[in-house]
Amino acid sequence: MKGGEIMKVGPLIVVIIFITFDIGTGWLKALSTGTADSSIMRKGLFHKLAEILAVLFGYTCELVFPLVDIKTSIPLAAGIATYIVIMETASIVENLAIMNPALADILSKFFSKEKLNPDEKGEQTNENQSGSSS
Repeated sequence: MKGGEIMKVGPLIVVIIFITFDIGTGWLKALSTGTADSSIMRKGLFHKLAEILAVLFGYTCELVFPLVDIKTSIPLAAGIATYIVIMETASIVENLAIMNPALADILSKFFSKEKLNPDEKGEQTNENQSGSSS
C-alpha cells in the first residue's frame, strides 16, 4: 500500500484504533468494578459498529457525490472520524479514571470534557455513557 492510499484510509484506521482502545478499557473497567454485563457490552459493540459504518458512509459520499454532480470540498470521512475520535478519547479517559482514581486529576488536566468538546460544558449524554461501557 502506497503512502497516498494509506492516507485515504487513515481516518478509518485511526477510528478503529480508538474504538479498540475504548472497548479494551471499557471491558477492563467493567471487570475491575464488578459491573460486567453482556447486554451492555453487546449494545456498546453495536454503537462501535455504527461508528465504523458512519466513517464508511463518509467515504461513500465522497466517492459517489461527484457522480451525481454534488460538489463538496469537505473531507466527510475525516470530519466524521475526527468527531468519533474525540468522543472515544473522552470515553477512554473516563474508563482509565474510574479504573485508577489517582489518574483522574492528571488526565482531567489534559482531557477535560470542556477541552474535548467546549459546546457540551461537561454534560454527558446518554450516548456517551453507554459508549463507555463497551
